[in-house]
Amino acid sequence: MNQLRRMFLLFIMLTIVNGNHAMPCTYSRNRKHKLIAHCENQGFTSVPMNLSRDISELILSNNSIRMLQNDSFVHYTKLEILILNKNRLSEIKEDAFVGLHLLKVLKVNDNLINIRTLPRGVFRHLSDLIDLDISLNKKSLDENTAFVYPDGAFSALRSLQNLSIDLFMFPEFGAGFSSLENLTALKFSQCYLRNSSQFRLSNSTFEHFSSNLKELYISGCRNFFLLEYGLLEYFPHLKILDLSESYVHLYQALRILHPFQNKNMSVINFHHISDNSINEDDFPYSVVLTAELMTYIRTICIEALDLSKTGIVDYQHNSLLSFEHPECFKTFIISANRLPATTAKHSLQLYSFLMKAINIKVYDLSYLTIDYAHPVFINVYNTESFYHLPKSAKYFQMSPHWNINYSLPSSIEFLRFTHIQSTPSSASITCKNTSLKYLDVSYGVYKRYPKFSEDCLKQLEYLDISGISVAIITFPSMLLPKLVVLKMTNARIDQIVRKGREWMSFRAPALREVDISFNYIWTLEETTFFKQPHITHLNMSNNLFRTIPNFVTKLQKLQSLDLSNNLITSIDDDIRIWLNRMTRSHPVLYLDNNAFMCSCDTLDFLLWFEKTNVTFYNGDNYTCTMSNNKQILLKEVAKNTNKYFSDCKATLWLHVGIILVASAFGVFVPLSLLYNYRWNIILYMYRKVRRVVEKNLHENYLYDAYVSYEERSVLWIQKCLLPKIEEEWGLKVCLHDRDLLPGDITADAKAESIQQSRHVVFIITEHFTEGKWGRFEIDRAKYEKYTTNLRKIIVILQNIRIEDIPDEIVNISNDVCFIEMALDENEIINSTDNQRDWLKLKALLYLN
Repeated sequence: MNQLRRMFLLFIMLTIVNGNHAMPCTYSRNRKHKLIAHCENQGFTSVPMNLSRDISELILSNNSIRMLQNDSFVHYTKLEILILNKNRLSEIKEDAFVGLHLLKVLKVNDNLINIRTLPRGVFRHLSDLIDLDISLNKKSLDENTAFVYPDGAFSALRSLQNLSIDLFMFPEFGAGFSSLENLTALKFSQCYLRNSSQFRLSNSTFEHFSSNLKELYISGCRNFFLLEYGLLEYFPHLKILDLSESYVHLYQALRILHPFQNKNMSVINFHHISDNSINEDDFPYSVVLTAELMTYIRTICIEALDLSKTGIVDYQHNSLLSFEHPECFKTFIISANRLPATTAKHSLQLYSFLMKAINIKVYDLSYLTIDYAHPVFINVYNTESFYHLPKSAKYFQMSPHWNINYSLPSSIEFLRFTHIQSTPSSASITCKNTSLKYLDVSYGVYKRYPKFSEDCLKQLEYLDISGISVAIITFPSMLLPKLVVLKMTNARIDQIVRKGREWMSFRAPALREVDISFNYIWTLEETTFFKQPHITHLNMSNNLFRTIPNFVTKLQKLQSLDLSNNLITSIDDDIRIWLNRMTRSHPVLYLDNNAFMCSCDTLDFLLWFEKTNVTFYNGDNYTCTMSNNKQILLKEVAKNTNKYFSDCKATLWLHVGIILVASAFGVFVPLSLLYNYRWNIILYMYRKVRRVVEKNLHENYLYDAYVSYEERSVLWIQKCLLPKIEEEWGLKVCLHDRDLLPGDITADAKAESIQQSRHVVFIITEHFTEGKWGRFEIDRAKYEKYTTNLRKIIVILQNIRIEDIPDEIVNISNDVCFIEMALDENEIINSTDNQRDWLKLKALLYLN
C-alpha cells in the first residue's frame, strides 16, 4: 500500500513539473516527411518534456506558458521551427534555447515580453536562426524617454534574415545590430509612434542596420509623426518600402525616396498614408501633386505602386503620370482619392501612360471624386485575392460631356474603374492580344456605356457591371468564352423585363456564377440563361419574385440558388419535383425572409418541406403567416400539419356545398327577380371569381380601396362615401385618419397601405395639393400602378375646374378613371345624375 501511495505522489509531481495535466499533443508530417508536434490550445503552463525527440517543428501557441526556463528544449535538438505565440510569456532565461542549434524559425509574438530586459546571451545558441518574430509584446510605459533595443541580445543572430519587432517612441538601435549582416527584411508589426515631445524618426535611426536590407515595413502607425530627409539613406538596395496605414503624409513619403533615384524597386506601398486627421499648412489633407513632389519617385523603376487613399485631389502637368520608366509597372493603384483623373484635362496624360506601360497587369482607378464610406481596396501584394470581394458603396451623379478612346496594353490582366462619378459621355476601348481577366466598371455614372472591342473580352473571367442600368449597356451578341463570374446587381433589369427586351444577349458557355440581386425583378422568361447551362451559383436575392421562376429547372449543374428577401409564398409542384431530382448534387437553397403562407392551399408544400432532403440554408428559422396573420416557424407547422390543418377537408366540402346551394338558388329563383337584380348578381359573382384568381396568382389585398383626401372632404366621406362603399357595397377601404396606427412612420405606413390596396381613390378638390401628403400619395400610386398589381386609380372631382386639377394627375390621365361628384351631400341624394355616378364608382371598384 505504501509503495502504491509513493508511486501516485510521484506521478502527481511529474505532472505538475511537466505541465502534463493538459491534453496530449498530436503529431503530423510536413511535405518533407519531418515530424510536427501540435501542442496548441492544450493549457500547458510549461514546455512539455515527454514529446518525441525527433520533432522538427513544435507548435505551442495559445497556451498559458509564463516563463521559458533554462534547458526548456534540451531534448529537442532537431527542432527547426518553434512557435510560442499567444502565450503569457514575460520572461526568457538566458539558456532557455540550449540545444537548438538547428532552429530556423522562432515566433514568440503576442506575449508579454519586455524586450528591453532580454538577457544579453539569450539568442547565442540560435546560430542558424533565419526568421524571428518578437512583435506584439509588452508596450513601453514611458513614451517620453529613449527606448533602447537590446542590441547585445540580437547581435548573436548573425544568420538572421527576417526580423519582426515593435516600433516604440524614441527608438535607439545600438551598434550590436550591425552584426545582422544577412538581415534582408525588417518589419515593425506594432507601431507606437506619435507626434509628441518633438518626436521624429531621425536620419540616424537605422544607421546600425545592414545596408543589404531589401524590405522595410513601417505600417499601421495611425498617428502623424515627422520623418527626417535622410531616414532611408542606409538602405541603398531596398526593394520593398511599405508605409501603408502610417499617417506620415504623402509629402514626407515622397521626399524620403531620394536615395532610390534611378534604381529598381519591387513595391512602394503608400496606401492611406494621408488622413483627414492631418490637415495643417505644411501637410494639408487635400494634396495637389506637382512636378517637384514627384522628382524622386518618377525616376524609379517600380513594379507595383499603391497610392490609394492618399488625399490626392489633382495633379499638375508632368507630375503623377510622368514616370521615366512606365514599362516597369505591373501594378498601379490610385483608388479612393478625390481625384478628377477621368476628366478631359487628364485623359491624354492617362492615355500616354497606358501606352507606355507595356507590361502593366493591374490598374485600379476607382472610388474617385469624393470620400466613400467603405471603399474596397486591392492588396498590392496579392491582387488575385480580390476577385470575390463585395462592393457596397453608392454613387452620386455627375454630367460631364467629353469623349475618350483608349487602347489597352496587351499585358493588362486586372482593370477596375468602379464608383467613378466623373465619366465620359462616351468611351471606346480597344485591345490587341489582351490578357484582361478582371474587368470592373460598376457604379459609374455613364451616359453611354463604354464600348469594348471583342478582343478585350476574349480572356475575361470576371465582369462586374453592377449599378449601371442595363438599358444603356450595349452588349452585342458576342462570345465571352472564358467568363466565369458575372455581377449585375442594382442594374434595373426590371426595366428591360417590363419592355419584353432581351438582356442576356451575349454567350458565355463557361459562366458559373451570376449575381442579379437588387433588381426589382418579379418574373423572368423561360429562356433566361438558356445559353449559359453550366451555371452553378445563381443569386437572385432582394427582388420581387412571388414564386421560384421555372427557368431554374434548366440549370442542371446548379449548386447554390439564392432567392432570399423576395415575396415567395410557396414552392410550386414542378419546382419541388426538380429539387428532389437535384438532391444528388446537394444544391443549397437560400429562402430567408420570404412571405411563406401556411394554409390549406399550401398544405402540399408543407408536407414536402418536412420530408425532402433538399438543403435549405438557415431553413430551421424560416417563418410563415397563418390564416390569423400570426407568424410561426415553418418547420413547426410542417411537422404538425394535423394539428394546424385538421379542418382542411371539411372546409373543402363546405365550399362545394355553398356552390351547389348557390347554383340551385340561381335555377329556381323567379325570372323577374333575376332580371331586377341582374347587375348585383353579376358583380357579386365576378368578385368571388376574382378573389379565387387573385389567390392563385398570390395577390393578397388587405383593402379594396385606399382613399386619399384633404380635410374639407372628411364630412362628405363620413356621411356619403363610407355608408355607400362599406355598409351598402360591403367593401373595405383604408382611411389614413382611421386605419393607420399612431407611432408608425407616416410615409412608410401610407406606402404600405397603398401597396395592400386593390384600387386607389383620390378625392380632388381645389385645395387638395395644399395638403401635406397629397403629392406623395399620387406618386406612390403611380409607382404601384406601373410596378405591381394596383388595378385602378380612380379620381373623384368635386367642385374643381379642369385647369385646377393637379399636374401629377393630368400626366397620367390615360391611366386614370374620372368621376365628377358634388361636395354637397344633399345635392347627391336628390340628383339622378349623381346616382349614375355612384353606380359608375361601384362598377369601377368591383371590376378590374
